Amino acid sequence: MEHRITNRLIFNIYVWANFTLLIIFLIFQSALIVGYKTANKELIHYAIFTSVIVVLATIIIRIFDYLVKPAYFEATIGFGHIHIKSFNQVKNHGFDFLQMLVYQKYLIVHKLDRQSFTSYKINIELSGFRKSLILQKMENGKLYESKPINISFLGARKYTDLILSIDRLKEKISVN
Repeated sequence: MEHRITNRLIFNIYVWANFTLLIIFLIFQSALIVGYKTANKELIHYAIFTSVIVVLATIIIRIFDYLVKPAYFEATIGFGHIHIKSFNQVKNHGFDFLQMLVYQKYLIVHKLDRQSFTSYKINIELSGFRKSLILQKMENGKLYESKPINISFLGARKYTDLILSIDRLKEKISVN
């Protein structure tokens, strides 16, 4: 029986909220231009007011981006294996959400099984807001680590389920 841990819904809400803010901003900036060309003061005031609200909402989202660094995460847990798919933002240049609209193209897949998996590390930064998982395996006498997998967007229950599943994979916890 396979168990799935994912943050797909909350990640999609986050991505579409960013995209919607951009569209609203562009619409009201267009209305502002039309208002200036037609000398419609009412349209100008309405467009400026709405644009200020959108800019404030964008600032709040950017602060959230800095603290949490939202990323897509999915783990499929079966008996003796875990498959992890993740998408992390590459650069923070302001238009990352356009790439995040098609995040399925950029998923990184990690396959863990009992034979190859050695251990893991969890990095916790910014007072617990940002968490990342680093998988480790020993091969040919060398320790290899994966790139950090962002797990900040997982809730407490899903986070706990993931850690328990990884520990069970290494048989650190017995299933009773």
